[in-house]
Amino acid sequence: MKLAVAVEMYVLHRRATGQKFESPSVALRAFCRRYGKMWLQAITSTEVKQFLDVPQTGPAAWRRKYAVLRDFFEYLRCRGKLKTVPMPLAAPKYTQTFVPYIYSRQELRLLLDAVPRCQRHASCRTSAITLRTLLLFLYGTGMRVGEALRLRLADVDLDYGVITIRGTKFYKSRLVPLGSDVVGVLRKYLATQERWNQHYRPFFQSRQHKRLGHSTVDANFRRLCILAGVRRSDTGSRQPRLHDLRHTFAVHRLTEWYRTGANVQVLLPALSTYLGHVDLHSTQCYLTMTPELLAEANRRFQDYVYGGRHEK
Repeated sequence: MKLAVAVEMYVLHRRATGQKFESPSVALRAFCRRYGKMWLQAITSTEVKQFLDVPQTGPAAWRRKYAVLRDFFEYLRCRGKLKTVPMPLAAPKYTQTFVPYIYSRQELRLLLDAVPRCQRHASCRTSAITLRTLLLFLYGTGMRVGEALRLRLADVDLDYGVITIRGTKFYKSRLVPLGSDVVGVLRKYLATQERWNQHYRPFFQSRQHKRLGHSTVDANFRRLCILAGVRRSDTGSRQPRLHDLRHTFAVHRLTEWYRTGANVQVLLPALSTYLGHVDLHSTQCYLTMTPELLAEANRRFQDYVYGGRHEK
């Protein structure tokens, strides 16, 4: 069997199981453009390594492509199409240096206050009320931006205070309960006159009543940060992102649990499930240490060691 045929069969198989399989299929077809005419049995780890080591491929992209190809060849081996998996021994080790931005509550207020100025032109595809509601929603639920933008009105049940996320990042659906404050914000948004509230419509709508694009929302948010004066003052290479509201939700939630004396170790699995993660390890990257979180954790530790009596 030629590689190109095997790749198309594999992509169809993965999509037949309900997976979108978009990014992995791009990597596999790029591999095909180089070696698609080769027989499967003729492909060795040398060809795979040459594909992985193309110039301007960063460590993270290398590891992603490595995982895609490993799964592809393992699938073929399990079905008797290959005797061995022709993969290099290991992916290169690298240290993750990116640190997400955790917004302070003051910065969140600055962003919300700047929304009317950011969206004041009628030519903006996103209205001020839509952008403001989206920001509050992302911060109040910790939802992924793509999940929020794909919501339809039928997915949002404000009477029961719950949202249904369908076919998310890990091809699973989940229910997300809402706090009363978030429910109030969403009810106000649904009551705006310019909306079309048919059940099949996007929940977050453009002025043309269509689903908001990720690139459009990101562009609005970058402009909003400039107007609000919210930017990194540390050595981080990236300016604050819209996705960092998800990180901020997790850190603020953890900080509040420490402050109120809640059992953090018991609640962490619940936070992981709420965020849509498969395990606690996936949640760790969201728990960036901030001075406020460190202070609350230290206070809890001292309370535990000294029985509530801090040494002077």
